[in-house]
Amino acid sequence: MSVINVLSSKVYNRISAGEVVERPASVVKELVENSLDAGATNITVEIVSGGISSIKIIDNGSGIEKSQLKKALLPHATSKISSVKDLDNICSLGFRGEALASIASVSKLTIVSKPKEQEFGASIYSEGGETGEITDFGAMDGTEIIVNNLFFNTPAREKFLKSERSEESEISSVMAKFILGNTEVSFKYVADGKVLYQSYGDGFESAMSCIYGPSIINDCFYINTVKNGISINGYIGKHHFTKGNRSYQTVFLNGRFISNQTISSSISNAYSSYLMKRQYPFYVLSITVPSEIVDVNVHPNKLDVRFANNQIIYGSIYSVISKVLDGTSEAINIIADANANHQQSSNNFNENYDTHNDELNTKIFEKPIEKFDLGLTKLKSPENSNHKSSEVDIFAENKAFLEKLEKEKKEKLESEKIVKQESAYLERELNYVCQVLNTYLIFEDGQDLYVVDQHAAHERILFDKLNFSLKNSDIIKQPLLLPFILNLNSQEFDFIYSKINTILQMGIDISEFGSNTFKISAIPAFLADMNIQSFFDDLLSDLNTLKNITVNDILLDKISQKACKSAIKSGDKLNEIEVKILAEKLKENIGLKCPHGRPVAVKITRTEIDKWFKRII
Repeated sequence: MSVINVLSSKVYNRISAGEVVERPASVVKELVENSLDAGATNITVEIVSGGISSIKIIDNGSGIEKSQLKKALLPHATSKISSVKDLDNICSLGFRGEALASIASVSKLTIVSKPKEQEFGASIYSEGGETGEITDFGAMDGTEIIVNNLFFNTPAREKFLKSERSEESEISSVMAKFILGNTEVSFKYVADGKVLYQSYGDGFESAMSCIYGPSIINDCFYINTVKNGISINGYIGKHHFTKGNRSYQTVFLNGRFISNQTISSSISNAYSSYLMKRQYPFYVLSITVPSEIVDVNVHPNKLDVRFANNQIIYGSIYSVISKVLDGTSEAINIIADANANHQQSSNNFNENYDTHNDELNTKIFEKPIEKFDLGLTKLKSPENSNHKSSEVDIFAENKAFLEKLEKEKKEKLESEKIVKQESAYLERELNYVCQVLNTYLIFEDGQDLYVVDQHAAHERILFDKLNFSLKNSDIIKQPLLLPFILNLNSQEFDFIYSKINTILQMGIDISEFGSNTFKISAIPAFLADMNIQSFFDDLLSDLNTLKNITVNDILLDKISQKACKSAIKSGDKLNEIEVKILAEKLKENIGLKCPHGRPVAVKITRTEIDKWFKRII
């Protein structure tokens, strides 16, 4: 019979670390959240080697008293909750009390802290969970935490870390969210001695400019409104301002970054009539709801939440976004001055909620929190005037899209099957006869006729020629008169960086050009008229879901487009050389298709023709 062992704190702290400390970005997230919960208004984050070698967090928060430093490193120790009742009304970003203990168990950690009321600061050091003694230390008000040699004692976990560049990218993404979600806090983010982000805590507009550049403001609507007791504040892209993937979609709920299906569906559906294929809306929104109607502890990493009433959340956000995009008369009351005082907005929300919405919210949120149905729930969009609603299946679009993909997959398989059956080498030589209807070419082999679509045929010839050059690295480059500067966010930069060798092989000269930026100095000559921004937008489309997308796939698509545009049209004629090449290709494979899948040739047998003229019955 197996013996049951009670694990030591040294062992179970490392197990707990697996849940809390997944990678350097997790450490940064936990520690910055602690700084924010401590009331810090100025936070500096410094990392070395993607945070693997060193992470330093400095804040001007309330600090930790000298007598409490050892306790802060104990598991399940926290200043943010004290009883079970506190779990029903969580207002802090962190509360489990596992972060510092977990981080300390897999690193060499130093804490220096000084509350305002203490004359001197104090320091404590921990290595692999073994805590030293507290010593007095001269320090400024606040806390400084240094995490060195992360995972030095857990090599199994260390080997699963990504490259230093990728880990830095993850941290950059985390810091961008902190800056956008805490616009009243000044942040400084330094990687390997280089300042990547510097915000000044002076409002939403400044934070947006810090992350996306000052020009972003002109491409967005700034909204600030309250609907059904729900405060909606932030920026949404104007109709023309879209992105190629969802990494530019950011939502904060009660100050916490979340990824929630109800909220994202409400925004996407509001934009649906304005978006083309592979386009996604841009938005950074801060949404505030009463804490008692949202459960923030339903996801392991607190990335998702559960609402007491999904219908109201969906309907309220959908209504606000739709009115702004549609330009209704109510939009003027929703679009706000971006320079308005953020605190005043919060006060207005609290006053509005307290004095005008008590009765409404009692009705709206009287339902207990139920199981969050992400797949089948049909949400309603309420209207305040008559409380009538129309059912909107927010997942119908996703369902239809998946069904379409499945159908296209089946059609492709059937098409490939037919092509395989028709692909046959012709024993007899093809002889060119003539052109008819200014569009079709007639060939015969002494027995059967072949009607060829000259555009599809020429398109195929050009496509094969360009593709041959690509495969054999026989690519002539066209230098750009002025380099094209490609500005990306950290996730996109990391993705392109991982594909950079492949992109170079495709004849595109690309190199790093500052933080989250690449410089394009040459492109393939046969794609000289290529829209470079469009090319990379296509490459980055559905970044979060289509991980198997390749540069080659996108480039072949561009080659296909180039071949289509360059191919002869109706009324034009193939020259003798092109006719000869086409005849040879058809001889090798009569089932030839154009790059878009349309047939190049249709065979009419002698038997069919004889039947037309009743030569045979």
